[in-house]
Amino acid sequence: MLFFDNKFDNIRELKAYNKSEILKTKEEISNIQSQTEKSTELKDYLENKFRFHLLDEYSNYVLEIISFIQQYLIDIPKENYIILKSDIIEELNFISRNLGNLISNAGSIKRHLKQNSFLNNYIILAKKITNDINDILPDLKKNLAPIEKEYKNEREIWIRANKVKNLNFKLNKIPNDLLLWEEIKALNVFLISLVEADSKRKTKLKKEQTYSFHFDELYQFILSKEKQKLDFYHDIIYFLYKKEFFEEFEKEEEFINVLERKEVIKSLKNEMKSFILSYISENFNVILKEISELDKEYGIDETQQKGKFNREALLKEKFTDLLSKIVNLYFNGLDKKFQSMISTVDDKETDEFVKIIDTFYSKIDLLSALIDKFDSWLLSFDKFLKPYENITNSLKKTLSSLSSEIYRRKEEYANYLMSIKDESLRIEVRNLVDKKLSQVNKIISSYEDETSLIIREELPQLRKVRDIIKNYKQQIEVIKEDVYNALGKYKDSNVDMYNIIRYWEKNFNRKKQQVTFLLSILVNKIFRSFKDLIDEESILFAEITEITKQAENFEGLPFNFALSAFLAERLTEGELKERIGEIEAKINQLNTSLGLYQVEKAKLDEILSNKVKIRAGVSASNVQCTVCHKNIDFSRNQVITCPFCGSTYHYLCVADWLSRYNSCPMCQNQFLDPNLGLFES
Repeated sequence: MLFFDNKFDNIRELKAYNKSEILKTKEEISNIQSQTEKSTELKDYLENKFRFHLLDEYSNYVLEIISFIQQYLIDIPKENYIILKSDIIEELNFISRNLGNLISNAGSIKRHLKQNSFLNNYIILAKKITNDINDILPDLKKNLAPIEKEYKNEREIWIRANKVKNLNFKLNKIPNDLLLWEEIKALNVFLISLVEADSKRKTKLKKEQTYSFHFDELYQFILSKEKQKLDFYHDIIYFLYKKEFFEEFEKEEEFINVLERKEVIKSLKNEMKSFILSYISENFNVILKEISELDKEYGIDETQQKGKFNREALLKEKFTDLLSKIVNLYFNGLDKKFQSMISTVDDKETDEFVKIIDTFYSKIDLLSALIDKFDSWLLSFDKFLKPYENITNSLKKTLSSLSSEIYRRKEEYANYLMSIKDESLRIEVRNLVDKKLSQVNKIISSYEDETSLIIREELPQLRKVRDIIKNYKQQIEVIKEDVYNALGKYKDSNVDMYNIIRYWEKNFNRKKQQVTFLLSILVNKIFRSFKDLIDEESILFAEITEITKQAENFEGLPFNFALSAFLAERLTEGELKERIGEIEAKINQLNTSLGLYQVEKAKLDEILSNKVKIRAGVSASNVQCTVCHKNIDFSRNQVITCPFCGSTYHYLCVADWLSRYNSCPMCQNQFLDPNLGLFES
């Protein structure tokens, strides 16, 4: 059987009966029926007339082609074996038309005979074959997609590349279900005959059982066929290659000299050029169109006049130069358009700036994606060039450098965008702080007014002043918490947070100097009575520069000093030195307070130690544990003293001994009541 152009029962096309043919057939049947022994003769006549064996051949072909389709043509890329699938579809449609005519002819004669089992079965079988065809055609058509772009035609790339490379191939055993088809069988016989024609190779064949051939020998078989069948045979050999019935076969004794290799590489580059150009022209079309539009509006090539961009001339460049020029021209056009657009935007229209930059950023992302996609396609393209895949190395290097250039441009736009956004955020934060400063300044002014009225009195009410301070402190703390939360939202941005903090501090350092004198007026009169109020006021204005969430319960550093986690890397050397000096001053201030507490604690420790010694009956100043010989700290350690010998122990040093023996380790005298439960815990 052939895949197409079959002559079943030596007949290619069947026509439907015309009126005269129907009448003639009926007349012949009437003559047979008029004879005495008519049944056998009539059956023989009908089998001959309607070519009963033709249905068997049609059925056999349809069943075999359906098996072939399901096994080899369903689960493959739609672009593969287009001609093979198209020819099979055409053959099935042709058979279906012939079957339709046969059914029509049989039906016309059946009406004359009324009941005839042969024609009934004939029509049923013909319809079944037709139904089988109708069932398989949709699957085959669904898996058929015409190749519109040259670079997508893998079969053509493979054939043209191998015509240049002329590699050695090995023919593996082709299964019997494929050898049913005359086209594949003839090809298999031809290739085997190539080997058997050479006695040396024939001897080797017996040893290795390997059928090897060069591609040009295979192609000679294709050229021997009719010209209109060339594409079909291209599909057949690519089909056998993809199914691994052919495979590349490198023989140890075969090699190619340097000059021949150079010639192959040169020819292969020329042969493959059209496929790569097809890819670039198709996939970079949107960029090329935009380049043309940008050139008409801005003039992007410094060597040419505005609007003189020539796409066809550009596509004739070497690939390495072509891609570089596409990228450079595109960036030149984008830069000019970008500068033109931002020049019309007011500096205060931040959102419009961001929108423009985002637009251009997305354009560069598109170009980057196209370059990456082309690089991936080249990697898949290399399989057709093997073992000469290095001929695309220079193009890959160009793509790599272009990717780096595109990334650099993206970073430029990203930095520009971030600077615009950061400036917007800086203004936003500054406005917020200005608003909060105004609120705090207003509170301080009210505090000055109310406190001044009280201070003017001969005997001011201390509680009233304290309540006023507390009230204003609460109001200020709320505002400070608002500022803390607001600044916290921007700490990961590039906003100049340090100067914002300095701005807050400087404002209240001045205010502190202006306000702290209010209660100092009364100090000369009633210092002791007002000392606690002065302390509260001092704390209020000492902490007003510290931006915290909750001043009284805050467990970490104030926002002003917690700069190392988010802001320190952005500060200049001068700003860092300034902040370090201020933190050192803060530490000195805290150390002074810490020293006072430490002195007080030392006095209390001494008093506690003396009390414990008196209770334990110890008079020496430095006492060592009789077990571990370390000095005992009577203010911290739990001790036990023997009332008989005066030995003093750390409780933990003798707890186990006492729990066992209830006696002094030194003098062995028992001195503890076992029922006290001293050792239960």
